Order: sequence, then C-alpha cells, then structure tokens
Amino acid sequence: MADAHPQGAKGLTTGASMGVSIRVMTYADLEQELGLKPASARQLVRRNGWRRVPGNDGRTRVEVPAEEFERYLKTPIEASVEDEENELDTPVETPFEAPLVAALSAHIARLERALDEAEAALKAVIGERDEVQALTAAAREEAIAARGQIDVLRVRLDAERERGLAAAARIEEIAADRDRWHEITTRTQKPWWRRLAG
Repeated sequence: MADAHPQGAKGLTTGASMGVSIRVMTYADLEQELGLKPASARQLVRRNGWRRVPGNDGRTRVEVPAEEFERYLKTPIEASVEDEENELDTPVETPFEAPLVAALSAHIARLERALDEAEAALKAVIGERDEVQALTAAAREEAIAARGQIDVLRVRLDAERERGLAAAARIEEIAADRDRWHEITTRTQKPWWRRLAG
C-alpha cells in the first residue's frame, strides 16, 4: 500500500484510504482547481461530508475522493448567492475547536441561568420595595390625618381653656359681689345703736 500522504504537485497529496484513492487539498486548492469562490468551496466540502483535518500551518486540509474530484472537474459547480452568503456566515469548526465550543456553550448556558435567577430575584426585590413604599405612603397619609386631628383638638382645647379661665374669673367676680352684698346685708340688719357703735 502506498504512503497515505505522499507529496504531489502544486501542494496536493494523494494516497489511499479504505481502498479509495483520495487527494488531500486545502480550500485554496479546491478553489483554484475547480474554479470556485471560497464560500462555494466550503459548501461543497460540507455537502459531500469530506473529512477535514487541521494542518500544522493553521490551514485546514480536506480529504477529497479522487473519483469525485475528477467528476467535479468535468462538471462545473454552481452555487446560489444565498448559499454563498450563508456559507460565509457559517464558521468552520475544527476538531481542536469542538471542546472549546462545547465548554463555551455550557458556560453561556450557566450564565443565562444565572441571569434568569438574578432577574427573578430582582423582580422579587422590586415587588417587596413597592409593597414597602405603598405601606410607607399609607402610614404617611395616616400620620398627616392624625396631625390634622391633633391640630383641631389643640384648637378646641385652647378654646376650652379660655372658656375655663373666663368662667373662673366670672366665678371670682360673682363671689366678690356675693361677699359685698352679704356684708351690706349684715350691716343693715344690725340695731341702730350697734351701727352707731360701729
């Protein structure tokens, strides 16, 4: 069996895998050999399910069955504009990136759950705050009403105090008049000789 990846012309390699001849090519090789745009070349690889292998130089290699490659050489490949746009928006994931993508996806999921929990807690706090504010407002209204009632009662109390003082002064005046008239009456009731004697 021949070496799986001997070097060929123009940076291409050929070999055999499971009895099928393959060509190991970069996306640039596919674009050049088949006359494709970058998006169309990536779409062709994905559509055919060709195996992709990351290279040490950072470029991805694609294992293309030689028979299929020859067929595409003879048959022009056309891709719709929509397919090309979608292909440009679709990142190519290498085997080395898969664990990182999975870890990031899991971390994002955890962050989203934490965000949901934080939002729920915030809603609860806002609800409690609104309830406290409502109770505070009600208490403030009651305090204002009570203060108004106290002011009214204070005015009434002052009025009653004034009336009490006036009544006490009147009583003292009446008592003085009574004592004066009692003295006059007592004097008029004495015999004439006692009145003369004083």
